[in-house]
Amino acid sequence: MKKFWRISVLTLVSMLGACTSLERINDDQVSQSSAIELQRTGRFAVLVYDKTQDKNIDSVQGNFEWLSAGERVVLDLSSPLGQVLARVNVQPGLSQLIRSNGEVLEASSPDALVREVIGRQFPVSGLQYWIRGQAMPGVALETPEYDAQQRLVKFVQAGWVVTAQDYDGMGPKRFHLLNNQTMERITIRIVMN
Repeated sequence: MKKFWRISVLTLVSMLGACTSLERINDDQVSQSSAIELQRTGRFAVLVYDKTQDKNIDSVQGNFEWLSAGERVVLDLSSPLGQVLARVNVQPGLSQLIRSNGEVLEASSPDALVREVIGRQFPVSGLQYWIRGQAMPGVALETPEYDAQQRLVKFVQAGWVVTAQDYDGMGPKRFHLLNNQTMERITIRIVMN
């Protein structure tokens, strides 16, 4: 049976135990011409439950650092101890996954990159908006719920039930994502520092 790392680029953190690590991202790596418009750090946990076996089949957790400027995003994925193990670079027309051993995988979009790496759909495009407390443009937004300040707190988009909580000036500080498929249930928790 395939390990869960094939379910999510995020789970590569647990599979990339090379001795070397990437250096932490800095402002120059995002863009020399664009100011950083969003910088978030935090923790994530992913759990896959197999409905046919009635048990959890895999899980992974780690840390991340997200920087975006204009249409450019740099995402570092690290072990729970902080060693950067993979970097995702996204810019118009090109998305790259750089592993700590130097291996580079490329695709035309973040969604295509995830399909190439793990062979499945994952809410990569959604995360670019959800991390800001926004819905993805051009994708149906189902059953939206808002708080007293009219911020999205729960909705369904692209097959994912998204719960966003504890907003700060940049967006939600806590997320719960759920994709309830026929054979398995994928749960993702994201907590911002």
